[in-house]
Amino acid sequence: MKMRGRRDKGSVFRQLVASYIVFAAVSVFFLYLCMFGVLIFIGGGNLETLAPYELVDSKGNVGDISHFENLGGWIEQLDSSYHVTEVYGEKKDEVMCYTMEELTEYLSTDNLVESTTSASEYRGYLKSVQTEGATTYYLMKIARDALRMSYTYDIGKNSQSVRVAVAVVLFFFLLFLASCFLMSAYLSRRIRKPLQKIICGMERVKAGDSSVRLDFEAQREFAEIRDTFNMMIGQLDAQKREKQLNEEKKNRMLLEISHDIKTPVSTIKSSANVLEEGLVKPEEVPRYYRIIDQKAGRVDTLVNDLFLLLRMEDGDYRMQVERTDLCELTRQICADYYEELTGRGLEFKIQIPEEPVYAEVDRKEFPRVIENLLGNAVKYNRTGSEVSVEVRREGGKARILVQDDGTAVSEELRPVLFDPFVRGDRARQTSGGTGLGLAIAGKIVKKHGGKIWYERMEGENVFTVVLG
Repeated sequence: MKMRGRRDKGSVFRQLVASYIVFAAVSVFFLYLCMFGVLIFIGGGNLETLAPYELVDSKGNVGDISHFENLGGWIEQLDSSYHVTEVYGEKKDEVMCYTMEELTEYLSTDNLVESTTSASEYRGYLKSVQTEGATTYYLMKIARDALRMSYTYDIGKNSQSVRVAVAVVLFFFLLFLASCFLMSAYLSRRIRKPLQKIICGMERVKAGDSSVRLDFEAQREFAEIRDTFNMMIGQLDAQKREKQLNEEKKNRMLLEISHDIKTPVSTIKSSANVLEEGLVKPEEVPRYYRIIDQKAGRVDTLVNDLFLLLRMEDGDYRMQVERTDLCELTRQICADYYEELTGRGLEFKIQIPEEPVYAEVDRKEFPRVIENLLGNAVKYNRTGSEVSVEVRREGGKARILVQDDGTAVSEELRPVLFDPFVRGDRARQTSGGTGLGLAIAGKIVKKHGGKIWYERMEGENVFTVVLG
């Protein structure tokens, strides 16, 4: 067994669930990453600059307080009596001396402090530094709504806290699993079920069932796949029926060909045998030669018509079309048939306008259409008295109508009138036709992109040809 060129990459359903899990995990990671980045940006690349106590080191050196200033804060240096001796940054209040009680108010962590000093608006962080036997205080002040104090607990020193933390992590993990399960159920309902129905339908088609149709409710994409699938199956079913019909027509045509060729060939063979055996009277010999010539001519006509029909059915065959005046072309054909029609006692009416009616036609093949329609009228009009031809332009299209007042074509023959080897009923039957005239006319008109049809109107048989 040959290895497959590509390996299957798993089901779409599993990939979507895995994508959801990865997406959730990555989203949480990037959320924390972005929050950390914001803190880094605010702290100017150093998170310690956001901690007020870290702005002054153990020796009393004040570091970079630009980011602290951006938050609206400043630092005051106090002596042992709590008098302001130096200010770092822009001072926002006017207090220059503090008491212990006032400092306590600044150090309060509550956002709302009832005080007569600026402690109601500003919060303080006090750090003491021992330098040369003296104590210096540094008071970091900032608006109470600009920075909040947080506390860090070492849960490792408390077994109960460890248990709580583990329980919280497990609870979060269970919630995450529940979320994944719900997402799986949702995807199963919305994606897996439509996919399973589509695959099942394909399997049935693969097994030869062309009657299968998909019927389910789904999102737009799956609905489009469903409708496209049904349309394709409908087309395949139509093509199958058309192929079957063409096979039936082909078999019928072969039977008709064998019958139409067998009869004249048998006559030719029997006549030749009689002549060869010398069984014919001398005065009858010319008649037998005429019979042989007549039957050979019929076989030749049948073969030529078959060749033309097959050429018209060839998809690669292209007409050599050119702009042609249909009025002039039809006049020439009518002139050739005039004596034959009038010789049979039929009145020949010709209605062709003086002004040209142009169309793109093959001047070699298209005349066969009019010739076959006129020949059909001559052969089958046994009960009528007239045949007419009309050319006109209607609705921007050229129309050619060939009519006769003979017996109507039977209803059962009308749907297959332009099929090969279809001959008229008893009232319109003759032994001189091959049954290919109308089929050839129909194929030629179709090659020109036109239409041809039959209808019974006002007691007449009307064949209409329309060219764009």
